[in-house]
Amino acid sequence: MYDLFRTIDDPTGLTVTATERPGGIRVITLVGDIDAATVGTLDEALADGERLVVDLTRVAFLSCAGVRSLLQANSRADLAVVVGGHAVTRSLEATGADLLLEIHPRTGAALARLAAEPGREA
Repeated sequence: MYDLFRTIDDPTGLTVTATERPGGIRVITLVGDIDAATVGTLDEALADGERLVVDLTRVAFLSCAGVRSLLQANSRADLAVVVGGHAVTRSLEATGADLLLEIHPRTGAALARLAAEPGREA
């Protein structure tokens, strides 16, 4: 059972839930909008962990500040991003971040990729 999680509820409208998975993988699920008012919450959520899955399927808006935060996390951690909405996909494509980030359609696919990394325990 994976019952170790932490939820951050930003009063401006972004909720972040972090769950620790086997193999040192941290799944970060975001709900709401990521913009200048909430990017600090995203930065805080991405600050910990070397192997991160970031689930953006319930994010309605992703600003350039949010894209920057993801790219910074990607430069220091093994990051897999899960997208589902058109607005988030469009933000990633418009900035070219989709070419730099590892994008997945489902959390399970992102977890499988990180778990399958050579030299890591599953």
